[in-house]
Amino acid sequence: MANKFRKIIDSGDSIKDILYYWFPEMISNTMLISLPPLIDAYIVASLKSTMTYGALGMANNFLHVLIKLAEAIPVAAIVTVGRHNGAKRYESCGKNLGDTFWTTTFIGIVLASLIFFNSENIFRWLGVPEHMVSLGVPFLRLKSVVILLIFISLGFFAFMRGVKNTRTPMIIYSISMIVFIFFDWTLVLGKFGFNKMGLMGSGIASIIQYCIIILISIWYITTKKEYKKYFTKIFFLRFSTKRVYRILNLSWPIMIDKGSLAVSYVWLSKMIAPMGKYAIVTFDVIKNLERCAILPAVGFAQIIIFLVSNRLGAQDPDGAKSNIKKVMIITALMLTVTLSFLCLFSKNLVGLFDPNMEFSYLAAPALVIISMLVILDFVQLILAGSLRGAGDVKTVMLARVCCFGLFFTPTVYIISKLPIQNEITKFVMLYGSFYVTTGLVGIIFLWRIKTPKWQNKKI
Repeated sequence: MANKFRKIIDSGDSIKDILYYWFPEMISNTMLISLPPLIDAYIVASLKSTMTYGALGMANNFLHVLIKLAEAIPVAAIVTVGRHNGAKRYESCGKNLGDTFWTTTFIGIVLASLIFFNSENIFRWLGVPEHMVSLGVPFLRLKSVVILLIFISLGFFAFMRGVKNTRTPMIIYSISMIVFIFFDWTLVLGKFGFNKMGLMGSGIASIIQYCIIILISIWYITTKKEYKKYFTKIFFLRFSTKRVYRILNLSWPIMIDKGSLAVSYVWLSKMIAPMGKYAIVTFDVIKNLERCAILPAVGFAQIIIFLVSNRLGAQDPDGAKSNIKKVMIITALMLTVTLSFLCLFSKNLVGLFDPNMEFSYLAAPALVIISMLVILDFVQLILAGSLRGAGDVKTVMLARVCCFGLFFTPTVYIISKLPIQNEITKFVMLYGSFYVTTGLVGIIFLWRIKTPKWQNKKI
């Protein structure tokens, strides 16, 4: 046992290096995934309108699907750039950025247009109260512009992460987060002479945030000396249908698997909506707090992609496996701390978003139980990133689509129709089904990664 543990420690990247890559990535994810919805929810909650808060949550929950789709092509780019960087084919890395930029821009335009012109249909399908529809439709249309900007921005960060630069995305996200907080607070609540814009102010603040991200990213990539080796031409001029096809071929399974996960949240919210406005806002509060607590796993799931891809590119499969094992152990320890914090301070945390104490009776006890189930999610997160780093994206896609399509979807529908009188019990059964499903996905990934086939995919 001692020799086996020593082999894990000695091969692959050191724990120090892994943490060095992870820390900026976790800060980046905090600034991108966790803090914006939490702070936005806190500011909107201060308007003391449950309907407005519910409209915000339902819109953002649906938009999360598109954000997950936006992540697919950058993930494929990280894998490709990581392989080229590990093999010291630097010019190929630069070409990949140009192809990624044009691909994400085109797809972003298409999806943003679909959301803009179908916002009312989306809200009515979700089955929310009529007043929530009237509040949410203009906001969702404004956020469609944000979706396009997100698609464009993620391509730049994919390139940086592929060449093992996680520090710069952290800095850029931190700057943009400060900008977002200022404009969100100013425009939503009407500070410094601005009109009180409510939800629309939140949408405008997000647009400003991502414009800042894109401008800084372009400036950094085009001016830094250490990136000169990657570009013999400006990346805007790089476009090859053959390379774009290769990116899309690697991306579409990621889109489907990430989309299936995100659509499951939308389906879950639709099944919860008939329980009433307090259940709707409870779902949003718990979802945001859980995403905050699981941030260490999200950060590790991101860096394991290039840790694996770079090792396999350098013909070091043993090092790739050691990296996976190290990341799994560190993540488990960190999540024990963060999820325990949620359980211990559930009432205080929920109270931040419920100044009128209208739904804390449901959200606080549900948060404790759901937090215990979140541990089922981290295994599939890390192993999914590992398989993507090896290019085995179709396994991730098939496992998630099958589990969420064949198990989760009918299970939640059946539970929603059961005559369960206790509101907390019904809510926990609905939400908890999601994490039971991720646990099943994790078992499939673990089985796959124990076979030799996962590391032999061509990129």
